Amino acid sequence: MLAVLVLNHRTAAVTRRCVEAVLADASTDALVLLLDNGSGEDDVAALTALAAAHPARIQFEASPINLGFAAGMNRLLELALADGRVDQLLLLNSDTLPTPGFVAAMQARLDPASRTDMVAARLLDAKSGEVDSLGITLYRSTLASNRKREDEVLLGPSGGCALLTRRLLEDLRAMHGEWFDERFFCYAEDTDLVVRARWLGYRAAYAADAVVAHEGSLSSGGPANDFVLYHGIRNSLWWLVKNAPALWLLRSLPWFVLLHGGICLRHLRRGRARVLWRLYRDACKGIPAMWRKRRLIRATRRVPAREFRSWVEPRFYERGYVRRAWRELWRGTPTPR
Repeated sequence: MLAVLVLNHRTAAVTRRCVEAVLADASTDALVLLLDNGSGEDDVAALTALAAAHPARIQFEASPINLGFAAGMNRLLELALADGRVDQLLLLNSDTLPTPGFVAAMQARLDPASRTDMVAARLLDAKSGEVDSLGITLYRSTLASNRKREDEVLLGPSGGCALLTRRLLEDLRAMHGEWFDERFFCYAEDTDLVVRARWLGYRAAYAADAVVAHEGSLSSGGPANDFVLYHGIRNSLWWLVKNAPALWLLRSLPWFVLLHGGICLRHLRRGRARVLWRLYRDACKGIPAMWRKRRLIRATRRVPAREFRSWVEPRFYERGYVRRAWRELWRGTPTPR
């Protein structure tokens, strides 16, 4: 049985639209688990009414505080896996609008025999129709980001739309003691989970015919704010400490330095020195905890460290990004993140 997991944070109207689209597309025995993440009375009332309209298919809970994506989704995973009938779990952002047939298209790519237990979908920008995400790609620069092209290496699905199996999730919890790392709060926690699953021998697939429209960063206030910068870069450092092989990190050091030098230069020119200081300071403070988790992850690997290189896209970063960033830096042309 399929369980669909959706978090809401101050986006009740689009969350309702997302849930209703899923209910229309999924089989009648599929269950939607919905958690409100500290949105306030209006959102809770709207989603309570939605659940009441579908009592057999929606299970709703409300948290008085914002738990973040990681802890909020862990709560839903716990509820879903407590139901012994659930063997597939679809994680879906509340600001997505699935198209008909997307659930079946994703399910068709699961292959237990080859340990393909996680599937990415085709997320398109809801306004422009351009590709928003085809899963996660880890670039040579050491930064993971949305996969934009089908010829780029697929690391795994993004948390915005990911189909995972019970087997994979139970294995992660047994081996590493966690699903999503709640210290991350949000951003890059999906990269961390996917890489840990790869270390346990699981593979990822991409369902090109599973199409989902995505508004993008509605609950976090948009992609170009301090919140996104802080959590995105801090957490990208943390998952590297937890998961990346030492030899690969050493070989990637020049690219790493170039990447973070560019990040600092770009955002210093935008007047964001304070948030840069905070994110690198807090990233360093979190390294001891990540290092302790690293030892456990390394001890439970089922594939050799050399396989990590095959999970990495050889390009420095997204095609054309460096050129656009350079133009923005010196000519003031905005570059979307």
